[in-house]
Amino acid sequence: MEPKKTDAKVYALKLLTIRDRSVQELRERLERRFSKDETKEALDYLEQLGYLDDLRFATNYIQYRNRSRPTGNYLLRLELRNKGIADEYIDQVLNAPDAEYELALSVAKQRLGSLERVEAIVRLRRLYGLLQRRGFPSTIVRRVVGELLDRDLENEYN
Repeated sequence: MEPKKTDAKVYALKLLTIRDRSVQELRERLERRFSKDETKEALDYLEQLGYLDDLRFATNYIQYRNRSRPTGNYLLRLELRNKGIADEYIDQVLNAPDAEYELALSVAKQRLGSLERVEAIVRLRRLYGLLQRRGFPSTIVRRVVGELLDRDLENEYN
């Protein structure tokens, strides 16, 4: 039995009730089960209702990541591009430099507690690596690590 045209809309709504999705994510999921025409019709319908909005999705995604697993703008940009968000939307929703610094500082402070028994040079290396893996720019990483460990990293390693 072939799925009905309304089934694509129903399935899309079901996917959106589970979690918010970008247009690209929803298109990929729908095209696994339905034709391109049915998928396009369902996506157009959801956009008309206001249920699909990449700018809103990107904003919510950044807010969620800032709360659950703070990440630098570099990594956030990559993640949003992978989800099909346009660069113009990404530029609008990324964290401001001050907010990015505060996020990096909070991540480093949380980790610093578990590094108290480690040698200073190891502590420095681990904090630096953590913040870089999370996508924070090296200028912010240097500033945060230097501030938390009371060191002038520029003079110490040059």
